[in-house]
Amino acid sequence: MNVILEKSKICGQIEIPPSKSQAHRVMIASFLAGENFDFGLSGDDVEATRNCLLSLKHLLDGETDVALLDAGESGSTLRFLLPVVCALGVNAEFVGRGRLPERPISELLDVLKEHGAKIVGDKLPLKVLSPAELCVANCGLKSGEFRIDGRVSSQYITGLLFALPLLDGDSKIVVAGELVSKNYVEMTLDVLKDFGVHVERTEFGFAVKGNQKYAPISAKLEGDWSSAAFPLALGLLTGEVETKSIDENSKQADRAFLDIARAMGGNIEKTESGFVARKSSLNSIEFNATNCPDTVPIVSVLCAFANGVSKIGGVDRLKAKESDRLAAVRELLAHLGVKTEYADDTLTIFGGLNALDKEIKIDSFADHRIAMSGIVAGLAVGGVEVEGVECIAKSYPSFIRDIEPIGAKVH
Repeated sequence: MNVILEKSKICGQIEIPPSKSQAHRVMIASFLAGENFDFGLSGDDVEATRNCLLSLKHLLDGETDVALLDAGESGSTLRFLLPVVCALGVNAEFVGRGRLPERPISELLDVLKEHGAKIVGDKLPLKVLSPAELCVANCGLKSGEFRIDGRVSSQYITGLLFALPLLDGDSKIVVAGELVSKNYVEMTLDVLKDFGVHVERTEFGFAVKGNQKYAPISAKLEGDWSSAAFPLALGLLTGEVETKSIDENSKQADRAFLDIARAMGGNIEKTESGFVARKSSLNSIEFNATNCPDTVPIVSVLCAFANGVSKIGGVDRLKAKESDRLAAVRELLAHLGVKTEYADDTLTIFGGLNALDKEIKIDSFADHRIAMSGIVAGLAVGGVEVEGVECIAKSYPSFIRDIEPIGAKVH
């Protein structure tokens, strides 16, 4: 589906959906605690996690012999659940679609195999074989020292943190290199603590006791900063938008959007239940996105409208997202007439965009964050068509429905 966008003045309030990052983690912990894990949340990624957990439940309940786990396009679902399935010692097959089979996972597979997991395949589809299926004594995932490169994906660490407490013996996670997206690991540790699982930080990474039990709790999900960034950006560029149900003290990595936008001169004020963003004259910025890569598409749009030249470091990780997100951002900005340069892990954006001199089309690249960034830009200047916006269902399916009632002219 394509949408055509007119220049709009957008004013009003939006209730931000629950955090996708937190939802994945709480759903998995709830499942491991034997509690309800279906919170009725929408979005393709969280639905993928829910459906995978449901398939695992059917297997553990004896209703099937193999769990078919369809991760869709969700890297979180795949990387979190693969170690958990190995620790549970069950038969399962992982499948996925889109760019997920191409996204990095080899290092996680290697470390799981080194510790006894029987995994068939080196990319999706993957089969995990249980010890019973193999009829081999002393096989299955074993505790020990799990060495992982922290520079590739924090999701590997999260998957191991969920799985290792289930093993018989104690384990260590040794993190080599600088850990990227640290905030996401912090969120995982908070969820584990809430569910009664103890993890000790060490100079090498983490120490995890074995034979731990997940304790059932009544979990509450906070609003999603990844989603809130788009309505807040609309407020900064077009009018005044209040986003409700987001926490200033959140450990979500994309909470960084608030600091970045304010540093650009964005007028964003705290309200009783969230934040309000008002149309602002923005200035260029320099920052490193290593720990908040998902903010780059929408911040790049703000940089396009800002005065001056912005530099965003730590962008190489964007190449292995739902799209080659770095290339997609550069193409989006090029269509808007904004010059960019890339070198040495840094994206340079030459701002000053005010209006378009012709109607344009923007390809979403089937990437939800590119699609929503294109919509925000289009509503600020008008005369923009964004192609393939159905991909928004991956994380924020109600985005267009939320912004239309408060003034967004979307056709």
